[in-house]
Amino acid sequence: MKKFYSFVLLLVLVYPSINAQFTKAGGGLAYGSGFYFNDEKYSDYRSGHIAVSFKGIYEITLPIHISPSFTVFYPNITKAENYRSSIFSMMFDVNGHYVFNSLDRFEFYGLAGLNILLAREKSKSPGFATFKQNDNALGLNVGAGTYIKISDQFDAYVEAKYIISRYDQFMLNAGVLVNIDWLIKHEKKILN
Repeated sequence: MKKFYSFVLLLVLVYPSINAQFTKAGGGLAYGSGFYFNDEKYSDYRSGHIAVSFKGIYEITLPIHISPSFTVFYPNITKAENYRSSIFSMMFDVNGHYVFNSLDRFEFYGLAGLNILLAREKSKSPGFATFKQNDNALGLNVGAGTYIKISDQFDAYVEAKYIISRYDQFMLNAGVLVNIDWLIKHEKKILN
């Protein structure tokens, strides 16, 4: 039942953004400080740190943007002589950005939003069945970031945020966004 409510909450949060036209989309790499699965303070219960992130930007007005994102972490795998354990996690975020200034090449913004973390622990020992546990957590994001214009087609972004939840962690994201408005305008010129 907990998963069902999380899924419904995700749909409610993401649907307006999916239905709207995005102005930028892209992805990059992320680094997270990590968390301990179910608060077990052992190294084989630690989450991965490196992740791949996908992000979209929908500009409502000049100072306000909505940014849904999806992040998948490289699993933390622990191997011993007769034991193997892995912690897999991914997260969905819906953040609001408030752009403090919009310069020619730089935009600085503050962010706040919701985070849904899905985590799974899987362990196996010889002679025993595979043991799996799933958990999820709802959290709040607080942070800041910047868009740096590389060209008319591309922007780079750097974003730092702290996730306040049962699985608190600090995250740093960096990547490239494609300016969809520019592509649409130039696609019409190319086709004509």
